[in-house]
Amino acid sequence: MTQPDPSHEAAIRARLKPPPNPLRMLVSPLGWGAVAYCATAIVGGMLALIAGIVGLFVLPLVAWGTANVEAYRLRLLGLHRPGPLPSGPIRHPWDANGLRSGNLAVWGIAVLFALVDFLPGAIVVTLVLGISTALVSRIGEPVHGDAFLALGALVVLLIAGLYVAWALASVQAILVEDLIRPRTELREQVDQLTSSRRELVDVFAAERRRIERDLHDGAQQHLVLLSMQLGEAEYALDTGRPEAVRDALAAAHSSMEAAMTSLRDTVRGIHPQILTDRGLADAVRELSERQPVPVTVTITGHQQPPEQLALAAYYLVSEAFTNAVKHAQASTMSVRVALTDQLQIEVYDDGRGGAVVRPGHGLSGMIERVQTFGGGCWVSSPPGGPTIIRASFPHPSGWQGLP
Repeated sequence: MTQPDPSHEAAIRARLKPPPNPLRMLVSPLGWGAVAYCATAIVGGMLALIAGIVGLFVLPLVAWGTANVEAYRLRLLGLHRPGPLPSGPIRHPWDANGLRSGNLAVWGIAVLFALVDFLPGAIVVTLVLGISTALVSRIGEPVHGDAFLALGALVVLLIAGLYVAWALASVQAILVEDLIRPRTELREQVDQLTSSRRELVDVFAAERRRIERDLHDGAQQHLVLLSMQLGEAEYALDTGRPEAVRDALAAAHSSMEAAMTSLRDTVRGIHPQILTDRGLADAVRELSERQPVPVTVTITGHQQPPEQLALAAYYLVSEAFTNAVKHAQASTMSVRVALTDQLQIEVYDDGRGGAVVRPGHGLSGMIERVQTFGGGCWVSSPPGGPTIIRASFPHPSGWQGLP
């Protein structure tokens, strides 16, 4: 069962709150929006009832269409339209999916409030038209006290009618919104997860290409050079030049060390061993020491997140450092990691700024990694700098306290 969102309910109550002065109801968009809402509710509900009776076999189509219309009518009260219903388009008029996701309940509410709104609406409209007709018929005649009484009665009746319309419209809107919103939020979450998966596929493809490029430009080049130097040593040995053999082997030894260093850097980029051995705090410190510019590291808290979450946080810091050095031309950087109940990370650089989040690029992948764990990531990078990247991971089950 979907739990109510207090902030959302408070926003709904604030939007539907009438003005404190009854006279202001005469010029309030809420009051006249409620009148339009009730009027369309009567017409729409009656049509829904007739369509449901005449076309009993296509009731799923009627219910689905009514629910979409009711979702759209929420705009008359200034409420945000929840969007398309999660059931999506139905395949045929008798598709049972049209009765699901609260559609049938919304259809019932529309029919019920069409009947409920009709009686008070008819009474108020009849009285307003009667008093207005009487006042219009006396135009040009001498003004007497009863004319002012009639005018006052008209104002009071209008205010009372607006409040009645507001009450009826608010009740119906809250019921409809409460039925549609949870399922719409579920649909939005599904869409977000689908988009996140697509982004992660692009990120993983880019990461694979990065590893291939690092191996090609790093270790492979050193190994090719090593093969050539070993060939030189073999040729020098065959020609009886021991000094040349010694020099070639020394150069081959240097190439082997360079290849091992390149491989070690590539493996560290895939999964840093220090993260497993000593935790996120020491891994961030070690990463900061390897940067070509000064980095200030601030660690607070003593909790160790799960390994996969710590790896996502490490990649975030690493990507932020890479962007700051390669693209922003930063001269100083700082990173703050809060190992508390909610893991929080902030990376700052004094570079030229102007960073833009584009799908399939580094910042996009960084944000997607954070969202995979239900967290949030925010990038502030105005032209001219500085750039600040903040990330927050929710409290996960399985946090381990450090001694």
